[in-house]
Amino acid sequence: MKGVILAGGKGTRLRPLTCNLPKPMLPLLNKPVMEYSLELLKQHGIEEIAVTVQYMGNAIQNYFGDGSKWGVKLHYFEDSPPLGTAGSVKQAEAFLDEPFVVISGDALTDFQLSRGMDFHRSEERLVTIFLKEVSHPLDFGLAVTEEDGRIVKYIEKPGWNEVVSNTVNTGIYIMNPEIFSYMERHMFYDFSHDIFPRLLKEKKNIYGYLSEGYWLDIGTFPQYRQAHFDLLMKKVNVQLPFTEVLPMVWMGADVTIEDGTKIQGPLLIGDGAVVKSGALIEPYSIIGKNNIIGENTHVQKTILWNDVYVGKQCELTGTTIASGTVIEDGSTLFEKSIVADHCKLGKNTVVKAKIKVAPGKVIEGSSVLSSSLMSEQENALSLLQRGTAAGRANLDITPEFIVKLAAAYGSSFPLHSSILIGGDWNPYSQLLKQAFMSGLHAAGIHTMECQPVSDSCFRYAALMEDVVGGVFLSVLQHEDEEKMVVRFYDQDGYPISVRMEKEIESIYMSELYRHVNVTSIGVNAEANISEEQYVYSLLQSLNRSLIRNEKFHLLVNKTENPFHNMVLSFLQLLGCSLTWVYSQANESHVKSLMQSSKADVGIIFHEQGRMFELYDSFGNVYKSIGQENVAIPDILFHQGEGVLYPLLLKHGASYVICSVKEERQEGEFKHKRFEHDSLYRIGKLLELIASRKQPLHGVFESYPQCYLFWDEVVCPWGEKGRVMRMLLADMQNQEMEVMDGIRFQYENGDWSYIVSDLSQPKLIVYSQSSTPEAAKEKNTHLIEKIRQYQKV
Repeated sequence: MKGVILAGGKGTRLRPLTCNLPKPMLPLLNKPVMEYSLELLKQHGIEEIAVTVQYMGNAIQNYFGDGSKWGVKLHYFEDSPPLGTAGSVKQAEAFLDEPFVVISGDALTDFQLSRGMDFHRSEERLVTIFLKEVSHPLDFGLAVTEEDGRIVKYIEKPGWNEVVSNTVNTGIYIMNPEIFSYMERHMFYDFSHDIFPRLLKEKKNIYGYLSEGYWLDIGTFPQYRQAHFDLLMKKVNVQLPFTEVLPMVWMGADVTIEDGTKIQGPLLIGDGAVVKSGALIEPYSIIGKNNIIGENTHVQKTILWNDVYVGKQCELTGTTIASGTVIEDGSTLFEKSIVADHCKLGKNTVVKAKIKVAPGKVIEGSSVLSSSLMSEQENALSLLQRGTAAGRANLDITPEFIVKLAAAYGSSFPLHSSILIGGDWNPYSQLLKQAFMSGLHAAGIHTMECQPVSDSCFRYAALMEDVVGGVFLSVLQHEDEEKMVVRFYDQDGYPISVRMEKEIESIYMSELYRHVNVTSIGVNAEANISEEQYVYSLLQSLNRSLIRNEKFHLLVNKTENPFHNMVLSFLQLLGCSLTWVYSQANESHVKSLMQSSKADVGIIFHEQGRMFELYDSFGNVYKSIGQENVAIPDILFHQGEGVLYPLLLKHGASYVICSVKEERQEGEFKHKRFEHDSLYRIGKLLELIASRKQPLHGVFESYPQCYLFWDEVVCPWGEKGRVMRMLLADMQNQEMEVMDGIRFQYENGDWSYIVSDLSQPKLIVYSQSSTPEAAKEKNTHLIEKIRQYQKV
């Protein structure tokens, strides 16, 4: 077999270390990370190797040359412009005339490639992906396989609610040359986003090989540091070109250690380094080539590249310092700080935790460098969840946070794209809207600002305007405090994808905001959002004459403007007469008003019209399912092609799904767009009542009621993927479907659904049945299994 090393990565999340160095050339124990990949290929008999280069490719070619020093022959292929992981390999198609191994130039592994090669040859396989079990699969491609290794589902960078396994794509592949028939030359293709989904859709032979051994993707600073420590601790089966003078104390040639120095492994001191008297070098420290460590300096859990000078009486704890940097006497650098190459820190400089210093910076003595970077969370919670950022107004969601969030969001779009931005009528929403627009303008993004509107109307406008996306800000009352909610929509008015969330989060966390020239800053324009047009589009999807003929009398609570005005317009145009509830709408009060007003239906809106409750004349209350925060995919409640459910409501302990059969109509706004719109769903309900000639309670009684039971089970973040994979294996004889979570289908339409909670270390188990006892029994059975898996 031949080999391919992907070495075109920019390593944006590792800046400023990668400002002047391509990611594959980042040093790991004083040699480039890519060198470990090259040596692994050679170890398994692969000597003809293609190297795809792009960002600072000359640095890679100058170091590795033709590969003869390592006993291999290297062939370089330039990935310019960037063509993606698959597109770059396509450049080497003529060279790759036999099965080949693709490996990343910026990951560390000791996989037994030969075993994977044997697995690939044993059957007719187009692609074999090396898989690895991990605790936190969010940053990788997640694969679900059958018993023989065939991949049946692939999810690139899943959210926690999509974690249905713990086996991930390591970026190491074995492929046959036929793979090139799925690509065109000079086109952008990514294996994970483009090629693998297509192969799965066409049911091609794409397999996963579950690998044993060490593997670490070096994409973040914690991962980069961990790779060093794991090498020191001999967790990686590689040969280190140093002498182990004490247990896990490695030294290069010509090292000078003066009297009075204390060292404690595991650590490495590279060639030509000098450690002066009184210095204390504690565990997990890497001293690069030709470094000088001054008298009485304390170094702990610190990575120093080559040619670094550290003066007297300095304190270095958990920092990373790139080549050629000078740190003068008395300086202190705290945990997770990063100093790039060729910087100079004057005497008594203090670099606080998590600070990043760009290359070539000169810092005056006695300076204190501080920053407000977000703290990392162990469970890797997303900055955005389901296209939303939410928190306490002016505490969690502050103007400072909003400006950074806007800059990250804007930097993910091409220069001079247009974003629709709006909010409700709350003064704080309007304040943050202005701050958000400032962040977008600074990133070179134009804005279209709309007047205060409802969220539903805003989503409609996002589709109608010529924009690449929309952002809506609103304040909600939540448990005696005001909650700020920022919702991100795509150009069609849908919540943004998980992939988009990850991109925004990556820019935010790495602070790689785009700063444009002042002549290129974005500008604002007013958006002419027509509430009348929105209401008219809603009405077009309804049988208006049928509803008008019934002359419904409705009891409705008065909401905040402008949603109130749309409710009034919408219901009046449907021929409804209205009695308004002006006071706080508690349940008993509304029930009494239903009797006195003789209303046909009572409608109480919540959360500025996003949620609602329905009341009938018999005192029954039907609550919209969203108020329960039930994270179940809508497809579980759909009854087939062409069937829409206008309402999924909770009635006491049971649930009622009201479905209507209708054809999908083409037009400027398909019905599907309105499925979660409150006014649309209420309009459909009125249409249903009118067509059946039954009161509200009679319509609900005509639909079979189901019972949905759910419960939570604690599951640590690192165990979630493993537990879900064990559940798939244990229940393989049961009809199932892998969605965001896993659905098990039973007889009579019953089902169970298990999904990972987005924000807490727990799984949520749902079961639906025709009786509450059956639903609870199914739930209990699954929860017992999940608890048992965690004991294994």
